[in-house]
Parts: sequence; C-alpha cells; structure tokens
Amino acid sequence: MRKHLTMAAIIAVSLLNMTVAATAGCAADQHGALICGEGRDAARVFAETISPSKKFAFGWRTANGLPAGRELPSAEIENVLIRLDDGVVLAKLGGQYWATGEMVANRYQQLAVWSPDSRAVVEVANSRWDTEAFAYYVIDGDEVTKVDLLALVSPAIRANVSASRRESYSFRVLKDPGLTLDARGRLRFEASLYVPKADTSRDYGIALDITAKRGEASARIVSVQKVTIDPRL
Repeated sequence: MRKHLTMAAIIAVSLLNMTVAATAGCAADQHGALICGEGRDAARVFAETISPSKKFAFGWRTANGLPAGRELPSAEIENVLIRLDDGVVLAKLGGQYWATGEMVANRYQQLAVWSPDSRAVVEVANSRWDTEAFAYYVIDGDEVTKVDLLALVSPAIRANVSASRRESYSFRVLKDPGLTLDARGRLRFEASLYVPKADTSRDYGIALDITAKRGEASARIVSVQKVTIDPRL
C-alpha cells in the first residue's frame, strides 16, 4: 500500500564563503583526468560529475596535495566544487571520495545531479552503509549557496520508525532509479531506511521543492511515498 505524506519542513541556509586558491586553470594528467591548480592547491576532477555546460565539476584534494603514482592520499580528503575555466574552487562539499586514476576509495560513492541549466547541483556522498552528505548547491558567479538536504530528509524518514529502534537504521539515498533535478528546483529520488546486513528495509520515493533567491535557499518535502525498491540497487 502506498502512503502519501506532505510536510512543510523548511531549512534556511546561509551563503557559503568562496574558497579562492592560487590556480593555473585545469590540465589533463597522465590518466586523462583534469587537474585544477598547482602544488598543494591541486584538485583532481571526477569526470562523471562535470556539469551539462562543461563549466563546473566535483573534485578532490588534500592539504598535502595530490598523491603521485600508486601512493595513497596522505591527508584528509576534501571534496570540492570547481569552476573549470579557471580552476577556482567555489565551495567545499560534504563527501570524502577520491580517485587517482589507478585506485579509488573503497565502498564509497559520489554523485552529482545537475539541473539542466548547470546553475544548481545536488551532491550525494554514500559510504558503505549510509549517506554521509546530501546537499543542494546553487551557483551564482563566485558565490555558492547550500541547503543541507540530509538534515531535512533523514529525520523526517526516521520518524516512521519507533524511537527505540530509530538509530539502528541506516539512511541511504539511491542512485537509481529516478534521481533527478529539474530547472525549477524539484528534486525526485528514492531512499532506503534499513538495518545493515539484515533483510529489514523501508523504501520511499521522495519529492522536494528547493528555492534559491538573493543568496538564500530553502527546501521543503512535498511528498513521501512508500515504494518497493530492487534490493540489488
């Protein structure tokens, strides 16, 4: 049976400070991936996250710079939003995914869901069991405004589980099916609330409305619909 819920929870957010680093633009490395900036400011672009306009992408960097060859990263990973024409980092993201061209972060998933006009993007950062970062970013020149969608959606979905069992469930935003963002700020996706290594899960199709204006943004849950999701996803 399908259950429809309508919620008016709204989270207001403040403007992110732009991170400006010394940069020499972006150039391809030996694996064909773009490297933006130089030295310790260098960030490696995830090709699969490049915007439809080809102007923006997600990438990663560390305080010690990018590793060479088959070396592992030697400092904490920072995922960032990059403007590709000059290599400037516009914002720090919530994920910690990395890929060197020879190795990648184990059991980690980084998704970028762009609006058709490339003015906004949704970040989904999944670890083995949980969604660790789920946020909306709207780009206006050098300024980026963020809405923390995880802080909005996860508590609302967990409310369907008894309080005594709530923390035993993991919350995960799924890549497929139906993770879409339109030009009006309507985000549709599916998510699971489940117990790791168990057959217990509660699956939902969710729609959000996100608005951004004058450096401020907010999101509200429009609908939550109970669905059945292929366990292989």
